[in-house]
Amino acid sequence: MKSISFWKKVILASIAAMILIPTAGVILLGVQNVRLRHELEARPIPGDDAVSMGTNTFDAASIVRKRPLLSYQLLYPEFTAEFAGFADDLSDPKEVYLTFDDGPSPSTPAILDLLKKDNIKATFFVNGKTSLAAASWLKRIAAEGHTIGMHSYSHQYPIIYASVENFIEDLYKNYLFIKNTTGTSPNLVRFPGGSINTYNIKIYKLLTAEMLRRGFIYCDWNISGGDTIRDAKAADITTNVINGVKVSWGPAFVLLHDNGNSELLLALPRIIQALKAEGYHFSALNNSIRPPMFVYPEY
Repeated sequence: MKSISFWKKVILASIAAMILIPTAGVILLGVQNVRLRHELEARPIPGDDAVSMGTNTFDAASIVRKRPLLSYQLLYPEFTAEFAGFADDLSDPKEVYLTFDDGPSPSTPAILDLLKKDNIKATFFVNGKTSLAAASWLKRIAAEGHTIGMHSYSHQYPIIYASVENFIEDLYKNYLFIKNTTGTSPNLVRFPGGSINTYNIKIYKLLTAEMLRRGFIYCDWNISGGDTIRDAKAADITTNVINGVKVSWGPAFVLLHDNGNSELLLALPRIIQALKAEGYHFSALNNSIRPPMFVYPEY
């Protein structure tokens, strides 16, 4: 039989091996980790949206930036506008921008006549129409130097605000209607009901972001004429606009409607004359003018 001292030596050797082998492994891993860290630090750091183009190195030429596209961003890639930025000097508090939604309509010629009489340019956010008369009214709006913006094609809130895809498809039809009728591509849009409303509350951030991404400027308002309120009279519409303009902190962006309202036709010359007498002047919108944009509600 082997002596006790022999077995003591075996046990001590085993214990030493159990200590030394893991320690050596830790040291080797540490050295390798330091080497890899230095190697990584010497390379360009790709973003989380970077994709390698089939090489084994991360040099600048082998990296392209890609972000995942949402389905509606793939719709109608030609549906875009050029936006050079807002001008900083267009903030005249005496400036009034009259805007008319929902046309063209049988009221359009009368509105244009009133504007032409006072040499006033305005902005018309129009819907899609199929009649030859509507096309002729739209052509006249453009020919007389007014700005034409998109409102929607169908103006059916439950349909267009059911999804971003629905909205883009509807608005693109509106875009083509304006472009094919007037020969000019619109670059402004007004959301039916405004950029934030009870129909689009779940998707309004996506809608506004997508419009801006495509280069379109959306225009809300800071004054409403109240001409779509039931039983609104010319005197009410006139008072709403004049009082609103006077308390406005900056340029006045006035919401009115081209929808056959005879009371509006009575109110419009009163509004124009009263504001002119107070030193106000009128202009049409373009995409260099910073418009009101409704802010996100606080939750």
